[in-house]
Amino acid sequence: MTEALRALAEANGIHPGFHDLSGRYLTAAPETLTALLRATGTPVSSESEATEALTALRATEAARHLPAELLLTEGESHSLPVACEWTVADENGTERASGGPTEPIPPLPFGYYVLNGEGQGWTEEVFVLVRPASGAPSVADLAGVPRAWGVVGALYGFRSDRNGGLGSYADLAEAAEALAPMGSQFLGINPIHALGWAAVDMLSPYSPTHRGFLSTDHIAVPGLGPTPPAELIDYIAFRKQHRAGLEAAYAAFEGDPDFDAYLAAHPDLSDFAAYEALSEQFGEDSRTWPARLRKPGPEATKAARTRARFHAWAQWQAETQTKTAQRRAKAAGMGFGLYLDLAVGSRPGCAESWMNPETVATGVSIGAPPDYLNPEGQSWNLAVHAPKRLTANRYHPLRDMLHRLMSRAGILRIDHALGLLRAYWQPEDGSPGGYVTQPFDALLSVIAIEARRTGCLVIGEDLGLVPAGFRERMNAAGLLSYSVWQYETHDDGTLVPAADLRPHALACFGTHDTPTLRGFWYGTDIRWWQTMGWQSESETRARLDQRSSQRAGLREMCNIPFDAGPAQIARAIHGALLNGPSVLTALQLDDLLGQVEAQNLPGTIDQHPNWRRRLPVPVAELANAAQIRDTLPQRPESDSTPAAED
Repeated sequence: MTEALRALAEANGIHPGFHDLSGRYLTAAPETLTALLRATGTPVSSESEATEALTALRATEAARHLPAELLLTEGESHSLPVACEWTVADENGTERASGGPTEPIPPLPFGYYVLNGEGQGWTEEVFVLVRPASGAPSVADLAGVPRAWGVVGALYGFRSDRNGGLGSYADLAEAAEALAPMGSQFLGINPIHALGWAAVDMLSPYSPTHRGFLSTDHIAVPGLGPTPPAELIDYIAFRKQHRAGLEAAYAAFEGDPDFDAYLAAHPDLSDFAAYEALSEQFGEDSRTWPARLRKPGPEATKAARTRARFHAWAQWQAETQTKTAQRRAKAAGMGFGLYLDLAVGSRPGCAESWMNPETVATGVSIGAPPDYLNPEGQSWNLAVHAPKRLTANRYHPLRDMLHRLMSRAGILRIDHALGLLRAYWQPEDGSPGGYVTQPFDALLSVIAIEARRTGCLVIGEDLGLVPAGFRERMNAAGLLSYSVWQYETHDDGTLVPAADLRPHALACFGTHDTPTLRGFWYGTDIRWWQTMGWQSESETRARLDQRSSQRAGLREMCNIPFDAGPAQIARAIHGALLNGPSVLTALQLDDLLGQVEAQNLPGTIDQHPNWRRRLPVPVAELANAAQIRDTLPQRPESDSTPAAED
């Protein structure tokens, strides 16, 4: 590694190396640095080019009198580093403050601003983010109670007499109305991002085409009939029937002033609809399209023709039905209503990348570094925004996406929140990957601003190797942590008591990526690992022995008799969680209904039926389901500390 290349990489936020799981420091290879620099918009292929680029970057930075960006807190004044005349305007261009060389910026309401500074022979713009003084809203702010609990499940797995095979937004509303009288203050679901019309075989909700738009698969369409009895979903068969129903409904659509108003209020929808229409002609990867169509504009709009209007109409239908579900959930008594999930990224070349070519990093995917399971590292095949490009564009793609998502729900969970601090990029050219620093404090400010504007609670999924101070900074911005009990262990592998789970967090026993409660109890996940060839016989025995110890610990902590059945075990563990200190608790619908198999087995695609399992009970029967009654402690209240029944 040359000194100029290393310095240029570090100046662009690229780490010169990292410590692996064993603590060994791995120095980034030169090809890694050049690949990541290229992805951020700084292509260099020689020492002289690196030196030239570094010199230019330092000259640009030295030429500025004011920082390009200021992070302030609501209610605090701030003095500029140089004397100048200045004005501050809000997002609408309205002047909110002005001053002379010695005057500080006065306290400003939270939001986004542009400061114009003028000195002798120079003028500069500064983007100003003012974070809410108390950060994102709290449970008490939004629900009026100090603590709350709710239920999370997989929307795609909902059964009904009308959805044709995949859970719908109408099913979502009905399920919320069934669970609210039990005391549930929210209903959480898998991501419902747009998967893309051209992606006819896409299953994973965590691999969308665009995170700001909605999946059309869940639109309730008349005449589909009941959910098939099969345990697993046939997406291809469902989409064939469902899309025919959508097309027929659109053909009968004669126009609506509300649709016209929706189009006018969402100008970016025209670009998304154009992408969807073009993907039907040219495939979902816009990088392979004719050159004139590889970014939004008049050529793309013309080529999309009238077909784009269908896709815009489908989004309107999805938005309308989702907002109806949220309204019905809150009317039924849920303090938060819907709890939505934000995926880490979108597929490369798809709608989100196509619509934001000025901010998306090129030639890389988000991933994970090498570990004992994946010695070559992982590529998740998800696009990522380049930090400097995102900053230069004043975070508009992120701001717009978050505002859309938060406007639809009372809670938003951010998957892999550690990526707000640093992200592991895997080059598509086969070079080893590396870490890239993200503008953490600015991103937290954007999240808090949008959460306050929309009245949305935010959870940061902070599982894994958490850097020192990360949770404290995230919590200070108002975001809750994510405490998964089966991952909360002492050094010897035994589970910590529920009373020791983090207070400023959402607590749960498991997630879609972990074994269910019954699966954990019986070691189903360990058997799957053995089936996959991921561990030897001796490793399997060791893990089963550890699980036995964990079961014994749960029996003692939760007062579970040795002869207790599955429902009694679940009831006791749910009671311990609800008695814990966390301000928010989530109970898995799979656990309430006694399911054994997990929704997803990370690291697999076809070897495990990921994202295909249906619930055993129709949504119409949830309110009276014996399984829920038997596994839920008696009438847990959100504003009190419930106790599990003996």
